[in-house]
Amino acid sequence: MKTKEEILKMNKKELRNYKCDEDLDEELNFNCFNCIDCLNSIDLFDCDDCINCRNCRDSTNLFNSIDCFDCDDCIDCFECDECIDSFDLFGCRECSYCRNLKHKNYCICNVQLTKDEYEKKIKELEEQK
Repeated sequence: MKTKEEILKMNKKELRNYKCDEDLDEELNFNCFNCIDCLNSIDLFDCDDCINCRNCRDSTNLFNSIDCFDCDDCIDCFECDECIDSFDLFGCRECSYCRNLKHKNYCICNVQLTKDEYEKKIKELEEQK
Protein backbone atom coordinates (compact mmCIF):
# COMPACT_ATOMS: atom_id res chain seq x y z
CA MET A 1 0.00 0.00 0.00
CA LYS A 2 1.27 3.45 -0.88
CA THR A 3 1.83 6.07 1.77
CA LYS A 4 -0.24 9.23 2.11
CA GLU A 5 2.67 11.25 0.72
CA GLU A 6 2.89 9.03 -2.37
CA ILE A 7 -0.86 9.26 -2.95
CA LEU A 8 -0.83 13.04 -2.69
CA LYS A 9 1.85 13.26 -5.41
CA MET A 10 -0.03 11.07 -7.92
CA ASN A 11 -1.96 12.49 -10.88
CA LYS A 12 -5.45 11.34 -11.92
CA LYS A 13 -4.22 8.64 -14.31
CA GLU A 14 -1.83 7.23 -11.74
CA LEU A 15 -4.58 7.18 -9.10
CA ARG A 16 -6.99 5.38 -11.41
CA ASN A 17 -4.39 2.78 -12.33
CA TYR A 18 -3.35 2.32 -8.73
CA LYS A 19 -6.96 1.81 -7.71
CA CYS A 20 -6.92 -1.36 -9.85
CA ASP A 21 -3.53 -2.42 -8.57
CA GLU A 22 -3.60 -5.73 -6.74
CA ASP A 23 -1.72 -4.41 -3.72
CA LEU A 24 -4.52 -1.95 -2.97
CA ASP A 25 -6.81 -4.73 -1.79
CA GLU A 26 -6.75 -8.48 -1.58
CA GLU A 27 -8.97 -8.96 -4.63
CA LEU A 28 -7.24 -9.83 -7.90
CA ASN A 29 -7.08 -7.07 -10.47
CA PHE A 30 -4.40 -7.42 -13.09
CA ASN A 31 -3.53 -5.17 -16.00
CA CYS A 32 -6.45 -2.78 -15.47
CA PHE A 33 -6.03 0.75 -16.83
CA ASN A 34 -8.23 3.82 -16.28
CA CYS A 35 -10.72 1.73 -14.32
CA ILE A 36 -12.84 2.66 -11.32
CA ASP A 37 -14.29 0.26 -8.76
CA CYS A 38 -13.46 -2.96 -10.61
CA LEU A 39 -12.81 -6.20 -8.70
CA ASN A 40 -11.47 -9.65 -9.58
CA SER A 41 -10.82 -8.54 -13.14
CA ILE A 42 -8.07 -8.90 -15.71
CA ASP A 43 -7.14 -6.80 -18.76
CA LEU A 44 -9.74 -4.04 -18.44
CA PHE A 45 -9.41 -0.61 -20.04
CA ASP A 46 -11.63 2.40 -19.32
CA CYS A 47 -14.15 0.37 -17.32
CA ASP A 48 -16.20 1.27 -14.26
CA ASP A 49 -17.86 -0.99 -11.71
CA CYS A 50 -16.93 -4.29 -13.35
CA ILE A 51 -16.63 -7.49 -11.31
CA ASN A 52 -15.18 -10.84 -12.41
CA CYS A 53 -14.53 -9.59 -15.95
CA ARG A 54 -11.75 -10.19 -18.45
CA ASN A 55 -10.59 -8.31 -21.54
CA CYS A 56 -13.35 -5.69 -21.56
CA ARG A 57 -13.09 -2.13 -22.88
CA ASP A 58 -15.08 1.07 -22.41
CA SER A 59 -17.76 -0.68 -20.36
CA THR A 60 -19.71 0.03 -17.18
CA ASN A 61 -21.35 -2.17 -14.58
CA LEU A 62 -20.49 -5.59 -15.98
CA PHE A 63 -20.50 -8.82 -14.01
CA ASN A 64 -18.86 -12.07 -15.06
CA SER A 65 -18.30 -10.92 -18.64
CA ILE A 66 -15.49 -11.56 -21.11
CA ASP A 67 -14.35 -9.78 -24.30
CA CYS A 68 -17.01 -7.07 -24.17
CA PHE A 69 -16.65 -3.63 -25.76
CA ASP A 70 -18.76 -0.58 -24.92
CA CYS A 71 -21.35 -2.59 -22.95
CA ASP A 72 -23.33 -1.30 -19.98
CA ASP A 73 -25.22 -3.09 -17.20
CA CYS A 74 -24.65 -6.62 -18.49
CA ILE A 75 -24.25 -9.96 -16.72
CA ASP A 76 -22.66 -13.12 -18.14
CA CYS A 77 -22.00 -11.63 -21.57
CA PHE A 78 -19.25 -12.91 -23.84
CA GLU A 79 -17.75 -11.39 -27.01
CA CYS A 80 -20.39 -8.64 -27.16
CA ASP A 81 -20.25 -5.08 -28.51
CA GLU A 82 -22.45 -2.15 -27.56
CA CYS A 83 -25.00 -4.14 -25.54
CA ILE A 84 -27.10 -2.59 -22.79
CA ASP A 85 -28.83 -4.02 -19.71
CA SER A 86 -28.67 -7.64 -20.87
CA PHE A 87 -28.01 -11.10 -19.46
CA ASP A 88 -26.36 -14.21 -20.92
CA LEU A 89 -25.42 -12.97 -24.38
CA PHE A 90 -22.81 -14.58 -26.61
CA GLY A 91 -21.37 -12.90 -29.70
CA CYS A 92 -24.07 -10.21 -29.82
CA ARG A 93 -23.82 -6.68 -31.15
CA GLU A 94 -26.11 -3.78 -30.30
CA CYS A 95 -28.64 -5.75 -28.25
CA SER A 96 -30.46 -4.10 -25.36
CA TYR A 97 -32.68 -5.44 -22.56
CA CYS A 98 -32.12 -8.98 -23.89
CA ARG A 99 -31.37 -12.36 -22.35
CA ASN A 100 -30.11 -15.73 -23.55
CA LEU A 101 -29.12 -14.71 -27.09
CA LYS A 102 -26.33 -15.96 -29.35
CA HIS A 103 -24.90 -14.17 -32.39
CA LYS A 104 -27.69 -11.60 -32.69
CA ASN A 105 -27.61 -7.96 -33.78
CA TYR A 106 -30.06 -5.11 -33.21
CA CYS A 107 -32.42 -6.77 -30.73
CA ILE A 108 -34.47 -5.15 -27.98
CA CYS A 109 -36.13 -7.48 -25.44
CA ASN A 110 -35.13 -10.39 -27.70
CA VAL A 111 -37.14 -8.94 -30.62
CA GLN A 112 -35.19 -8.63 -33.86
CA LEU A 113 -35.18 -5.12 -35.34
CA THR A 114 -33.54 -3.61 -38.40
CA LYS A 115 -30.48 -1.47 -37.78
CA ASP A 116 -32.50 1.70 -38.43
CA GLU A 117 -35.33 0.63 -36.09
CA TYR A 118 -32.84 -0.25 -33.38
CA GLU A 119 -30.89 3.00 -33.63
CA LYS A 120 -34.09 5.07 -33.65
CA LYS A 121 -35.42 3.31 -30.53
CA ILE A 122 -32.11 3.59 -28.66
CA LYS A 123 -31.92 7.30 -29.48
CA GLU A 124 -35.49 7.68 -28.19
CA LEU A 125 -34.58 5.86 -24.97
CA GLU A 126 -31.44 7.96 -24.46
CA GLU A 127 -33.50 11.15 -24.74
CA GLN A 128 -35.71 9.92 -21.88
CA LYS A 129 -32.81 10.02 -19.40
